[in-house]
Parts: sequence; C-alpha cells; structure tokens
Amino acid sequence: MLIDSVMNPSAVEMIKTARRENAGSSSFARILSEKQIKCPYGYLAKERMIQYNGVTFLCDPDTNSICLGDMSDPKKVLNVNLPSGGHLKVNIKNFGDISRAAGMFSPEDLNAILRAISLYNHCTRKLEEVEQEESKVVDAINNNDEKDTEV
Repeated sequence: MLIDSVMNPSAVEMIKTARRENAGSSSFARILSEKQIKCPYGYLAKERMIQYNGVTFLCDPDTNSICLGDMSDPKKVLNVNLPSGGHLKVNIKNFGDISRAAGMFSPEDLNAILRAISLYNHCTRKLEEVEQEESKVVDAINNNDEKDTEV
C-alpha cells in the first residue's frame, strides 16, 4: 500500500487500528485527535518526547509547550511564543542546542526563537554593565568614607 511507504509506520498502524475500531463511523477524526499530543510540533513526538538531531524536547500539553533543558528554576528559562502556536521553553544553558535542532522549526518560529535569544543576551549584557557601574560607585563612596575617617 502506498500510504505505508510514505507515512511514519507507527502513524500508519494507529490509523489502521482506528479504522478497524470504528469502521463506518464518523468519529475517526475525533479518535486521531485524541491520540495526538497537544504541543507545538507534537506530530514529531513519541511518548511526549521529540528527538531531533540529538536534541531532546519534552512536550508539555498543559502549557502547550515544548521544553528544552531543566525547567525547575523559572528564572533560568526563556519562554518564546511561537508564531505557529504554542511556546518553546529553553533553559539558558541549552541555547546552543537550538542550532542543532534549527531544521525542526518553521522559518517564522526559528526567527522568533533567534530574536528572543538575541534580546535575552542583550538584556543580560546591559544588566552586567549596570552592576559594574553600581560596583564602581559603591567603591568610590567607600574610598571617600575611608579618607574622611583618616583625617
């Protein structure tokens, strides 16, 4: 059968099983939609995991997200709204993995991801500059206070 050679074997088997279960029924689309994972790029998922070029994303259907890296500390997670729908959550330590998985994303989604990472890096640099300036001001104040107490 031609469909067997074109589609993913597990998807073909799922379709055949659904057809057997509901021969002549109009609920075929409903059954397939219930078996699909509700997250961006969910069609690539197997058991709530997407493996692409050695990069592993976890599907989170509750937030309609795919997650890359450790999500335990929200302060270290960049949340990107994908134009195609849903979200990509990336731990800041896993930014480099995005380049290996770039081919998985649509051009619009990849553009949004790269813009978000660039903006994050820019803001991080600016925060570091502010902290350095604050440190210089505090040091200058402390040096002036020491000179005043010496006199």
